[in-house]
Amino acid sequence: MRKLIQWLRSRQIWRDLFNLRTFKQFYRYLVVGFLSFATETGLLYLLTDHFKLWYLYSNSIAYIVVFWLNFLLNRFWAFQARNNFQRQMVLFLLLFIFNLFASNAMMYFLTSVLKIYYLISKVFAVALVVSWNFILYKKVIYRT
Repeated sequence: MRKLIQWLRSRQIWRDLFNLRTFKQFYRYLVVGFLSFATETGLLYLLTDHFKLWYLYSNSIAYIVVFWLNFLLNRFWAFQARNNFQRQMVLFLLLFIFNLFASNAMMYFLTSVLKIYYLISKVFAVALVVSWNFILYKKVIYRT
């Protein structure tokens, strides 16, 4: 066990992920995430229940609207990345497209197949997407 702990400590990725700067970034990432989640879920509800759009259309529209909020707040506030705007935008857009499909697929499965209320399905879909986003934002997109 001691050798495993020493090996883990010797790896650069662990030092990068477990330090004060990363915890501050993670805190800001969570704040941005909660703001994005509230905006996205509110739009989803409004478009689905009041404008009577199919929940997957509503989810896609809300996701696209929140794209800019999420990208800009994460870039300038959470990760404080100031260079490579075009590269970051392209990578963020690719991840966004993947996340949109993953979110819609999970929502479809939970709502249409398992008959779970669409807003509850949204919570599970967001949890799935958030699980890999922080590390990809930190290590790939914003490289901090």
